[in-house]
Amino acid sequence: MGVVSLEQILSLAAGGAFLGLAALAAARGKRSTLALPTALLCVAMFAYSSLETLGELTDEAFWEWLESSAAAMAAPLLLHLTLTFLGARRSERAWLVGAYLYFGGVAASCLLPFVLPGWRAYPGGDRWALAMLAGVAPVFGRASVLLVRHYRRSASPEERARTQVFIGTVVIGVGAPATDLMAIAGATAAPRLAAPGLLLSAILLTALTLRSRIVRGTVPLLVVSLVLIGVVGVLAQILVFHFAGTRTALLVLGTLTVTLVLLGAARAVWSAYTEVRERTAHLATLGRLSAQMAHDIRNPLAAIRGAAQYLEEERQRGGALEDQAEFLSLILEQTERLDRVVQEYRRLGRAEPERAPVDAAALVRSVADSCALAAPAGVVVEARVEAAHTAALDRELITTALENLVRNAVEAVEGDGHVTVGAGDDELRGQPALRLEVADDGPGMDARTREQAEQAFFTTKAQGSGLGLAFVRRVAEAHGGLLRIDSALGRGTTVRLVLPIAAED
Repeated sequence: MGVVSLEQILSLAAGGAFLGLAALAAARGKRSTLALPTALLCVAMFAYSSLETLGELTDEAFWEWLESSAAAMAAPLLLHLTLTFLGARRSERAWLVGAYLYFGGVAASCLLPFVLPGWRAYPGGDRWALAMLAGVAPVFGRASVLLVRHYRRSASPEERARTQVFIGTVVIGVGAPATDLMAIAGATAAPRLAAPGLLLSAILLTALTLRSRIVRGTVPLLVVSLVLIGVVGVLAQILVFHFAGTRTALLVLGTLTVTLVLLGAARAVWSAYTEVRERTAHLATLGRLSAQMAHDIRNPLAAIRGAAQYLEEERQRGGALEDQAEFLSLILEQTERLDRVVQEYRRLGRAEPERAPVDAAALVRSVADSCALAAPAGVVVEARVEAAHTAALDRELITTALENLVRNAVEAVEGDGHVTVGAGDDELRGQPALRLEVADDGPGMDARTREQAEQAFFTTKAQGSGLGLAFVRRVAEAHGGLLRIDSALGRGTTVRLVLPIAAED
């Protein structure tokens, strides 16, 4: 067996980097909408890089068939990640579905040689390269337009910086392999930049992951550990190729062993770090919750104390308490306010619904009417009922959740604006469901803000607590439903509660 070339080393290094990033992103799949698309893309890129090297070292044709198939599937996965980053998966659904169908067909055709010998020349050949280029050009042309548009519309420097890194990742991640595709298709002057380009795109994707905080609170020690795991993985793969030679069975066994060991090591490192970080985050959350509760209780307590001190002074002077009815009313009012604060925090922690049949249409109209009376001048709050049902809901919890959403929407429109409280049909886990929603025509949120919006204590308001949407999400989940946020800069925000019509056993 010959010496491993520099190009193969770069390809292996890129594969190791993608593998480590895939393990890291997969461990945080439930915490970020970007984590799962990132993990799937990295797995595809790891497969592509490793299979390419296997094919070159063993001269076995079937490795190239698998490599070509993995390369084809990486294209729609990158588009999926791009649209998730932009918050445009729904609006660009046609492009995403088309990309999966087209490149899925290309990937499937690369596996045909296993059953149809006449297709042996297709994977990795000029027809395959032309088919890939024909799909890449329009799909990533569209992705580039969306990324540039998002960059121009982004108001925050942080979002613009993240978008710049993502644009660089896409340009290099698509452009470098495209040079190899052009060379395969017959453009002899085209340089082959796939190997160094993939390594660079892996580095940029890692930077984007850290900047987007898909992995929150990552510290240098964790990054160093993962880099070392990646380096060890590359060296282990080189050793496998060196000692296995052209013995396919040993190559497969060695590669699988190295892959599993790397995944286990990355998971162990991340689990140890996560345990400490989660405990710290939990304690920090309790501290912020205590501070917010103290802030909410302080004002009514101060009012009660002031009124009580005044009444005590009047009593010592021989005054009649009957003449101070307003102070007694103030004490009662503030006591009730304290009780509401305590109940709000208790329900935030428990959110246990007491279900009863509720007319959704009447509930929506009631919330819209009450909020319209309290809305500032210039803000119109109205109900819009497309369809409604009598559903098993906790009326008080749902009313409070909708009122929180309307309050957020009214504050978002900042002056003249329109807020709609609606009800309609939806589907949840394959069953008919009730959709309650609050929509506004305010400035909307960028992808970063929308991703963080449901987290407790996250707020963009100077005086906000950040508990509103977290409470709404808990209410939806307590009813067996879910919360959906649809928002984009310049298009307003719609928050939907999708709830089962009947109580689940």
